[in-house]
Amino acid sequence: MQNEKRKGPWKPGESGNPAGKPKGAKDRRTAWRTALADELPAIMAKLTATALAGDVQAAALILSRCCPPVRPSREPAALPELAKATTLGDQARAVIAAVAAGAVAADTAAELLRAVADAAKAIELDGMDRRLRALEEYAP
Repeated sequence: MQNEKRKGPWKPGESGNPAGKPKGAKDRRTAWRTALADELPAIMAKLTATALAGDVQAAALILSRCCPPVRPSREPAALPELAKATTLGDQARAVIAAVAAGAVAADTAAELLRAVADAAKAIELDGMDRRLRALEEYAP
């Protein structure tokens, strides 16, 4: 197969849609933002006053746009049983037992279990790499 450039029906610099959006035309959203720019302080003041008067939707709108969602902070998980575990299965069982005992939150345990699964994949890939190298050494 040859590497030839595909040639279309248009010449370089010629538009495929001559009736399309002209160059330099502003996006509608940009025009709306420009039109609202002068009125924005008054809109925000009214929205804030409405929220303070008890309008839950106004308060939700302000909070959703102005305040980032609160994310849970991660506390270090101290699991002595995890350090003692010698196999990946034992590590997973130690994490599950810590959740059952209430020592670790479920979302933290899920992350720990994903880490154990990722370690298992890495170990598996290392083993496959060693076997492949051994086979390549003995290949004629």
